[in-house]
This record gives sequence, C-alpha cells and structure tokens, in this order.
Amino acid sequence: MRKLISLLMLLMLAVSAHADVLEEWSFEGTLGDKIPMKLKFAVNHDEIASGEIYYPNAKHPAPILVVGKIYENGWYVLKEYQDDGVITGILSFKIEGEGLEARISEGTWTNPKTGKEFPMKNFEANEEMVDVPKYFDYEDPQNIGREYSYSIWNEACKSMMGGHVKFRGAGKHKLHFEVCNVPNNIAEGKSDPDRPAVLGDYTYNWFIYNNVNECGYCFSAHFFKKFVVLKTTSDYSTLGCFGAGVAFDGVYMKVKQ
Repeated sequence: MRKLISLLMLLMLAVSAHADVLEEWSFEGTLGDKIPMKLKFAVNHDEIASGEIYYPNAKHPAPILVVGKIYENGWYVLKEYQDDGVITGILSFKIEGEGLEARISEGTWTNPKTGKEFPMKNFEANEEMVDVPKYFDYEDPQNIGREYSYSIWNEACKSMMGGHVKFRGAGKHKLHFEVCNVPNNIAEGKSDPDRPAVLGDYTYNWFIYNNVNECGYCFSAHFFKKFVVLKTTSDYSTLGCFGAGVAFDGVYMKVKQ
C-alpha cells in the first residue's frame, strides 16, 4: 500500500511539472512593414500567457521572454522581459480564428521608454511547435530564487520603476518574503516573523498568504523557472494600505538564485 501511495505521489509530481495549458499559438509577421518577428506562446489555466518573441534580423538574434495574460474578447497583453527584469516592449493584440487559420487581426508593439509604436501586420499562424515546458515548467522548490524583480520606464518620473521581491528559507517548504512594488505608487509588505508563507502540497511551487497587513491584503505566488507571478486574492477593499491603484500584482524575473 505504501508503495502504491508513493507511486501516485510521484505521478502527481510528474504531471504538475509544468502548468496545465489551455492554448498554444505560433505566429509570424512584421512590426510595421520592415521588422520581421516570430511570436510563440501558451496560456495556462490561470490565464497567464508565456512564450517568446524572436527578431531574425536583429544584430544578435535570440529569443526574448514574453509574459502576460489573456483578456476578454480575444485580446492579449504580453510584456517583453530581459534577463534582468527590464521590460523593453509591450504587445497588445487580438487573435481571430483557430488552428492554422488563426491570425492576429489587430495589434501594436510599444516601446515603453520612447512611446514608439509599430502596428503588428500580417501575423499568420504557422506550424512551428510551441515548447510549452520551456515556458511553463514550475520551479523546483529547492531552486526558488532569493530575489526577483522587474522594471519599466515611468514617463511621469522620467526613470525606471518597478518591483522587487526577496525570499529566504524559514524551514521545510516555508518561506519568508519581502515585497516592494513601485510601478507608480508604493505597495509594500512582508511575512510576519512567526508566520512564514507555506508552499502548497505536493508541488511546493506556490503559496497563498493571507492578512499581509492591517487592511487584510492577501496574495498568491506561483513560481516558474524564470519568474514568479504575484496576484491579489483579496477584494478591492483590502488595498487601502497601499498607494492608489497598486498592489503586489506582477511578473518578477529571477535575478538572484
């Protein structure tokens, strides 16, 4: 009986090595009339989209990670992340059709620092495979990073602003955290000294933490190989301890192991 239980647990871990995927897309087109680009991504059950873009005519062409989410009516917003968490592009687009008949019917790539925009033209689906595990492998709990961050140009402040998260071990499958998210206003918080976050059963690559502060703010964290996604789980009334319009929500790249 013990062997059977152990086998079932191993199978559960194997299945949960990467997120359940709802959609897979691969497109090729141009930004404006002259810049060729390939876009591949998948969408998981939490409506997180992750994949890569590739500029074949770049001086040093290499895939660039994109992460974002799906919105209503077929619209997606993906941000282009460098390894240090700097956001260098934002894609907003709408997909119409299915399979190899799918296309991006309208969309824009924007440089967040200069504000320069390029329309996404002639993006048609192709037969290239989407490497789902590459984008959505959950992190091994032993490899959760010490620091994660992102930054994006803030035009009002004329500087780069963003968020930073620190984690440290607090016992088996437990973590202490500190979050500072400043895309414009400030959202800060940390785990109580005697109440660390407890990683979820079986996979140990996520947690939900309740009552971060006196406002009762709650959030979740899901760890992937290259990034962690923080998401508010409490209602709007719990945001009163933060600056207007901000919370912990965001995609933070792993910058320190």
